[in-house]
Amino acid sequence: MRYVELGGGEGEESGLADPRSCLERLPALAAELPPSARAFAIGSGHYDPGGRRCVRDLLPSRVRHHGGVDVEIRFRHNRFAHDEDLLVRCTGVSGSGPTSSAAATPPPSAR
Repeated sequence: MRYVELGGGEGEESGLADPRSCLERLPALAAELPPSARAFAIGSGHYDPGGRRCVRDLLPSRVRHHGGVDVEIRFRHNRFAHDEDLLVRCTGVSGSGPTSSAAATPPPSAR
């Protein structure tokens, strides 16, 4: 979320996440991601605030650690804006962030 801006510019509503900066960098960032995470990140519906697959309203609901190197994070959906939760699985996690083998697994309907 380093490249997502909060707050609106002149004439824009404040407090909304603005992904434009992230989207500008997405081609370079996507090249560094594992295949499943890349596929999820470049899905255009994730950045459309009116779309059913937009991630901006998701809230973290559970984090599970498996075997000391795998992490599973479930994000709870807003029932008025989304159809389902999002589950992200990261493998090879060390310290505070995933290694280059990290993978995001979209829910079954997105696969």
